[in-house]
Formats: sequence, structure tokens, C-alpha cells
Amino acid sequence: MKYRYNGQEIFPVVEIYHDLIPYIAGITEKEFYMDAEKCALAWQASEDALRAYFGEYCPVRVPGAAPLSYGHLVSLGAKYTLLEDSEPNVKPFAEDLDEAVRILKDARGIDFGACYMCRHYLEMNRFLKSRFPEAKIAPLSGYGFEGVITSAVLMRGQDVFVDMYEEPEKTQEFLSLLNESIIEFCFWQSRINGQEPVSSFGSYLCDDFAALVPPKLWEEFVTPYWDRYYGARSTGSYRFLHCEGLSKAHLSHLQYAHITRFQPSVSEKLTLKDVKESLDIPFDWLLYAWKVTEMTDAQLQKWVDEAVEAGIFKIRTQIGKFAWMNNKQDRILAFMKAFEKYRTE
Repeated sequence: MKYRYNGQEIFPVVEIYHDLIPYIAGITEKEFYMDAEKCALAWQASEDALRAYFGEYCPVRVPGAAPLSYGHLVSLGAKYTLLEDSEPNVKPFAEDLDEAVRILKDARGIDFGACYMCRHYLEMNRFLKSRFPEAKIAPLSGYGFEGVITSAVLMRGQDVFVDMYEEPEKTQEFLSLLNESIIEFCFWQSRINGQEPVSSFGSYLCDDFAALVPPKLWEEFVTPYWDRYYGARSTGSYRFLHCEGLSKAHLSHLQYAHITRFQPSVSEKLTLKDVKESLDIPFDWLLYAWKVTEMTDAQLQKWVDEAVEAGIFKIRTQIGKFAWMNNKQDRILAFMKAFEKYRTE
């Protein structure tokens, strides 16, 4: 299906949040993360259920090991929790900046794949590839990383925001070492996945906790590290940033990292007008998963029309466990049908 408005192609997207997969299959999230056989059965069961309900509008997600955004930190020694029915989380593991700096210096040149969880992901993806040979499942699918500020908060806890004021120079040393570790992890991950470590096109970054840094501190503690990351990851100009929770005051600072495409995602302080007035780069727009389920057909049509008329190229919503367990799948279908007036084929 293709859609256009005023000559511009539109891309309506329904993203499948990963907690939906085990829920449809009747297994726990822990089983989805840790049991390869049950994980494979869950992917098949969810695909069958989604296709049966949505038909030609069926959202798509490639099978793979369940996403762990903190793989880099786990490889550095972060302790993680995995409860029966929730995704893994990591606990801060640096008591102060001195310990954080020491950990990162000691970790230079480590084998990121030596830890148990990374080996588990390699084994899980090998098994899933055998079950879904047609799917493009990378060896390290799901074993991910976060940007420098999010990683710093996960490593140091919320004290890192105090560090910025009380020990700015040492905080910069910490962030620089952490950023280099992230870059090295990305190089290693690319090699394992059979990809070029340095892209000729561009690169992406997710760093939500950067939104908690006041805009006036961004040129000191955020954008120089982002700029270094993008420059190391690619020789191309494409720089995609996913950063939730930003305010309008943050947006003008994106230029200092030369961002070329922005995903505000869940950013309740921002309006569509705010972003359009503040940025001259493309951005997508998300109808939050907890809002779409409560909207009428007329409200959905109005929301979609406003996004389309604003010139947004990619217009998103999400479906997860919450929608399915409350029988709100019809709201997701109504979202997709709201684009019918723009459909060209």
C-alpha cells in the first residue's frame, strides 16, 4: 500500500511493542527472553493472530531475540534483573565518578561477547534463524546499546545529574570514556553482524535521558558526545536521533550534533507546531499507545489529517499488550483506515 499527499509519499506505521508477542502466545516475558523454543512459538503465534485480525493492514516485526537495550552495559558488568513478566533492567554499578572512570578504563579492549547474556543472545538468534530461515535475523539481534547520557544514568544512577554541577570536568572525562566504549561496542557489534563498522550512509542514536539535562548544559554535556559518536560511526551525513521527553527549548540545540532526522516519540512537552517551528529537518510523529486506544474513528481521522497536512512523512502509532488484553485492536485498525483517503495503490 502506498499513500501520498500533495505529491509527498506518506508512511503510516504501526509498531509492535515486544510485550505483545509473549502475551498473544500465553507465555511470560521471561520465557520470551530466555527460552528459545517458546520464543519461536510466540513469534509464530503472534504473526498468525495479527494477520488474522488486521489482514492487509497487518503490522510487521521481524523475529529475533527479545530486545535488550542495555547489552553494552551488561557486557561492561552491569547487573540485570529479569522478573517473570517484565523485560530486563539494569542497576547502577558505579558508586561515584572515580569508580565509573576506573571501570571504563579497565574495560578498554574487552571482549564484549564474553558475558553470559551476550552468548545467550547469539545462541537464541541462531535457533530463531533455524526456525525462520527467510527472516533477516542478525547474530546479535536484540543485544543493543543506549546513547551516552542514558548509559551514564544507568551506570551512575540519578547522581550523574548532580555530578554535572559538582564535578563538571570529571563528569566530562566519564562521558568521554563512556562514549568511546559505546562506539567500540558498536564497531564490535557490526563486525559480529557481518556489517561494515563505519557506514558510508549514516547512523542512528537513541538517548532518551538526555532530555533530563537542562538545555543550557547541552553544549557541555550532550551534543559534543553525540557529534563524536555520529562522526565515528559513519562517513555519511544521515544522523537519526530518537530522544523522548524533550521540551521546545531543547530543539535548537540539535543543530550542534548536526542531526538530520529527529524522532521525538513520547514527548508530551512538545506539540506538532513546536517541532515544525523549531526545526528545519524531517521528523516523524507518534500517536501514543495509551491514547490511540481511547479515540473514536472521528478523532483518529482528525489526528491523522493534522499530521498529514503538517507534512509529516512518517506517522506512527504502536500496539502492545495493553491494547490486546483490553480488546482495543479495532482502534489500531481504525488508525490505519484513516489513511485510506490518501491511498494511491
